[in-house]
Amino acid sequence: MRYSINSTQYEVIREWLKKQRHEADLSIRALASKLGVHHSVVGKIEDGRRKIDLLEFVDYCEALDIDPHIGINLILESIKYPKKHTPFK
Repeated sequence: MRYSINSTQYEVIREWLKKQRHEADLSIRALASKLGVHHSVVGKIEDGRRKIDLLEFVDYCEALDIDPHIGINLILESIKYPKKHTPFK
């Protein structure tokens, strides 16, 4: 099964990652520097213009010092209960 970049599941994970970055008090540029990527990569992921693959997701979580299992659980929950899920804002 393939998910569109505009799917609820991608929205859930993008919003969660963005919220975690804000809570870590990191700018897009600061996080990009920790990841060793151009800041546009982080911006595009957060804006929904670029997918994030599994290994990038794990690196992203490690850079934010968060548990990737939490994000995976959010994705699974949004698949299991699509109408009940509200993305983070």
